[in-house]
Amino acid sequence: MRLKTALEYLFVFTFLISAGCAGLPPIVSPDNCAALDKESFSRELNTLFPTDSFQFVHAIELTMAGNHSAMLMGVVNIHPRHRAIHCVIMTLEGLVLFEADHTAEAFTIHRGIPPFDSQALARGLISDIELIFFTPRGRLDAWGKLENKNTILRFSEPDGGTIDIVISPDRTIWTQNLRTGSHRIKRWVKYIFPKATTNRRSPVFPKSITLTAAFPSRYTLTMTLTDANLISNTQPLR
Repeated sequence: MRLKTALEYLFVFTFLISAGCAGLPPIVSPDNCAALDKESFSRELNTLFPTDSFQFVHAIELTMAGNHSAMLMGVVNIHPRHRAIHCVIMTLEGLVLFEADHTAEAFTIHRGIPPFDSQALARGLISDIELIFFTPRGRLDAWGKLENKNTILRFSEPDGGTIDIVISPDRTIWTQNLRTGSHRIKRWVKYIFPKATTNRRSPVFPKSITLTAAFPSRYTLTMTLTDANLISNTQPLR
């Protein structure tokens, strides 16, 4: 593994360990309800989580324990209003390794080649996709500024955990931290957006997304966007 890549993963690992041992980052400058009304709050989240149905194609680098890595392609159809997902993962040559549908009613694996034939891994993968692309299920409990001037939105999850969405001042870097009830980080997602330009008439999506899973299995997904297309409302949920 290249030295730069090794150092990057060491930084992420150190961050996860230190963040997992600490409490929640303190909000040093809380906002009141008037400072972030419902419309502003929705607008913030819509920047990160699309409200319409889209198909995204990503080049994916999967890094697992022992520094084992693989280059893959991922195609995911998301339907935020239904919280429905159709996911396909394939090799660069086009061999489908995994294909599944997830809706409120059912979770169906259409194809799974090891290690993607594991139900636990498949459900974990779908949960990660939900975390990356869908608005948190919990309620917004607090918002404001951190000591480093980043904006934070803090959600309480139904299982007792928390999700922090943190936005850099220039709005090009967003992070999402999923913690357990004991404040241990379980997932860390970093989104990198293109630098802001004027007169944008189409949605702007992160050019790269990195998800780091801390436990029960440790792995990293580095996703580079190659294509994004709006899905018509007349198309089926897949």
